[in-house]
Amino acid sequence: MALVTMHELLQDARKRKYAVGGFNVFNFETLGAVLEVAEELKTPLVLGIPERLFKFVDVETLSAALVRAAQKSSIPVALHLDHGYSYEGVMRAIRWGFTSVMFDGSHLSMQENLKRTKDITRIAHSLGISVEGELGYIGCYDNIGDLTEDNLVKPEVAAEFVDKTKVDALAVAVGTSHGGYHGLPKLNFSRLNELNSSVNVPLVMHGGSKLHKDDYRHSINSGITKINIATDMSQAAAETLRSELGRSATANYVNLMNAVKKGVKESVRKYMLCFDCIAKVV
Repeated sequence: MALVTMHELLQDARKRKYAVGGFNVFNFETLGAVLEVAEELKTPLVLGIPERLFKFVDVETLSAALVRAAQKSSIPVALHLDHGYSYEGVMRAIRWGFTSVMFDGSHLSMQENLKRTKDITRIAHSLGISVEGELGYIGCYDNIGDLTEDNLVKPEVAAEFVDKTKVDALAVAVGTSHGGYHGLPKLNFSRLNELNSSVNVPLVMHGGSKLHKDDYRHSINSGITKINIATDMSQAAAETLRSELGRSATANYVNLMNAVKKGVKESVRKYMLCFDCIAKVV
């Protein structure tokens, strides 16, 4: 179909009660894995690259490949900067052809987060680019039990933030965590419902790995329209690589890449089947 904005995808997801998968890719193998599964299942897709990856990968070249792949795809694809922390990082993503950017100011004071997000939204919207903001502290925890009520977003704060920044989507802290952690997440659906009633934009879940299938359904019913997956894809790639090398220490690198791609595809498919997004592309 085409390279589209995240705003277009999430508005449809909100209307039809499903979630778009936001999958972070870090090389050509993961790009191919995610895109092929999405095309097979006929689901809209958000391809993400986090700003922290800029230090490790030639993101400008990778971004060009993502743009080209999206333009050739049979499904609508948004190219998204995930967790942009700096003005410079966001501007680079815009120059590279991203159709959506996230400014993560959740580590800042509320007023500073609001100010910076508002400035970035003004620039991005003038160029037809969507913006995702973040409130609350999602963070990274070794143990999910370390999350407290203080980490969750308050509805009145979310309403003010959305009203003043004009973001297209809002990532909210309601009990999930980034990265690999021990224990099972315990989502605060009551708070999520309050947030959904308080703002007029689609809500985003970060740290979407390891939830029960019913949690995804309840989250979607409570306003979540995009669910981010990154850590499990990386772990699937690493586990597949270890397994292949364990079987044959002299395995050919090309065969290893193909095996890794297959392992990532299995992980991606598992999540897409939980997001009620299958066959939403007509």
